[in-house]
Amino acid sequence: MSGHLAERFGTADNALAVGESEVRTYVWTALLLTTLIAVCVPVVAAASGLPTPVLVVVAGLCYLAVVFASGHDLAGLASAAIVLTLFDISTTLVEGPGIALIDVMAADVVTVPLLFVLLYEFLDDRPSVGFNGRSIATFGLIAFVVWAFVAGLVANGGSSGAGVMYAIEQLRNLVVFAVAALIVHRSDIRCVVYPFLIAVAGNLLLSLAQIVNEGMLGFPFLGEPPDRYLRSFVLGSFEIATGFYAGGFVGHGRELVMVLLLALPLAVAVAIRRAWLSPFVAAAAVVSVLSIRVADTDAGWATLILLGLGFGACLTLWLLVTAKRRHSIAVTASASVVAIAIWGVIARVLLFVLQSGDGDTSIFRTDTLAIRIEEYVTAIQLAVKYPLFGIGGKNFYVFSERYGLPADLGVHNTILSNLAATGFVGGGFYLLAALAVAFVAFRLIVSTDGIERLLWIAMLCSMATFHAYSSWMAAYHWTVGNAAFWLLAGATIGAASRRYRGWPTNAGVEEDELSTTGRVQG
Repeated sequence: MSGHLAERFGTADNALAVGESEVRTYVWTALLLTTLIAVCVPVVAAASGLPTPVLVVVAGLCYLAVVFASGHDLAGLASAAIVLTLFDISTTLVEGPGIALIDVMAADVVTVPLLFVLLYEFLDDRPSVGFNGRSIATFGLIAFVVWAFVAGLVANGGSSGAGVMYAIEQLRNLVVFAVAALIVHRSDIRCVVYPFLIAVAGNLLLSLAQIVNEGMLGFPFLGEPPDRYLRSFVLGSFEIATGFYAGGFVGHGRELVMVLLLALPLAVAVAIRRAWLSPFVAAAAVVSVLSIRVADTDAGWATLILLGLGFGACLTLWLLVTAKRRHSIAVTASASVVAIAIWGVIARVLLFVLQSGDGDTSIFRTDTLAIRIEEYVTAIQLAVKYPLFGIGGKNFYVFSERYGLPADLGVHNTILSNLAATGFVGGGFYLLAALAVAFVAFRLIVSTDGIERLLWIAMLCSMATFHAYSSWMAAYHWTVGNAAFWLLAGATIGAASRRYRGWPTNAGVEEDELSTTGRVQG
């Protein structure tokens, strides 16, 4: 069935030659850099004993040499910016109070100069700026970052250092958002989605290696988490430890869960468009479920189930409607079989979740419910007490005992954490940006057709799972997890900007092509 859909609803032959060439450039450069980081550097470091930072620099120079020699300098740097955003390769410059710090990531070295280049190119076209969802989302995020700096300086009894350091992290998210938007604006949504999925696949392979190794591989500089174990579960004849260790190079296992939840719907959409990728996506989905199980997070499981139900329902409806419109009754029947298979997989995953507890301990725990509610109430009370500026980012963690909570405890809800950190003003700006991005994605769903519509359905489901998962986790300070969300958010804004600017449509491009060069009203 997926072969029929791919053949009918989008092939390389239907795309603009230049567009397809550029997409292929992003793909092979992303594959090259991901292989260098996830495979070559660890293998050479383990075999030779050379320092990991030195090998990272060498790998970067090799990548640049290949990219510049091939004549794809800008596309290669843009692809590198996307891939490196998904790897927590960093060095700490300043350690602040609590969990606050200032670090430099490998992604920063690429995204910051690239932003100036892309922004210059964008402004040179003299774009028109109007009042719409795209401008509202951009304004909301910029305003939130500015307000986070102001709130950090005011602090209201907290640490100004912690608040400013948190604001710097939000500035990084803004840079990633802008770079992704500008990349898509000048090229294609696939130029972000494909490298994003390739980088996630690299981390997923590393997570599998960590599970097989029963612990970290020994590369903390690359973003590998420490060996923190929790419980264990039995899979066949194997007993597998759960904990934070199987997180690839994104920071830790539960942060990898966030990235996987963002990637899974997009991977399914790409697999339907490119039928030959289906076995790889199916294998990745299986490993993703295993990684989420090893991370031992009930929030992750609950979000995965919600994602399966929500996206599964959308995918089923899309399959049936699309097949009925464009295919024979026989193919419609095949689509029905595929839909039944999808729900069978969802049911099997749900059964695995429910049966994989640790002895008498359920995989879903309610013992943290009371403290979570207390955190939420305290966060709202702080916002009411300091409505303009809050207490500054990451100060809740530093002074949690002052608020009658256990020591070193952050708010397990990103929106409420930002509310306490920046007051109703800053929290409102953050919420405005997130909602505006979701609105833009929804508008793209309405205004597109075929496989492109499925892509935006997947994108909206990814964003919804991010908010669902981060509403029960202390994810406000997860560097890669939050950057991954704003990367996709920026890509969404860039795709809408490219579409609505009224570029002429090439007659050889199908309306349902995944490229954003198609015709759209509005």
